Amino acid sequence: MLRLSFLGSIGESNTLMLAVLVRFCADGTLRGPDNCVVARCVDGLWRVGGRMHRDVDCEGPVRVRVTRRSSESPEHHGPFNHLRTINGVLHADNASMHFVMPGRTAAGATTCHELAFLPLTNAPSA
Repeated sequence: MLRLSFLGSIGESNTLMLAVLVRFCADGTLRGPDNCVVARCVDGLWRVGGRMHRDVDCEGPVRVRVTRRSSESPEHHGPFNHLRTINGVLHADNASMHFVMPGRTAAGATTCHELAFLPLTNAPSA
C-alpha cells in the first residue's frame, strides 16, 4: 500500500491518501487503480478534495514506471524509499530523477506521457 501526501501551502495541512497504485497521466490527472480521477493538476497545483496542494510525497518502498511517449514501452525504476516532487520535478531518495510530472512544466526536466507509482510487491508489467 502506498502512502501519498499532498503537501499544502505553508501553514495548511497536508492531505493523506492510501492507494494500491497511482498514475499521473498526460492530461494532468492522477488516477487510481480503477482509472478513477482522484486529483487534477490545475495551474501547477494539485486539486484534491477541493483543496490545492503544491507537491506530492510518497513513502516507500515504491517503484516508478515511466512512459515517455504513449507509443513507447515503459521504463521501471527503483525501488526507492521516498519519492517527492519539488516544483513538479520527481525526486527519489533525495536525488532528482529529472522527470517533470505530467500536467506540469519545468526547465531542465524531461516530460513524459505517464508516471506510475507502484508498491514493491507488484511485478513489473508493460
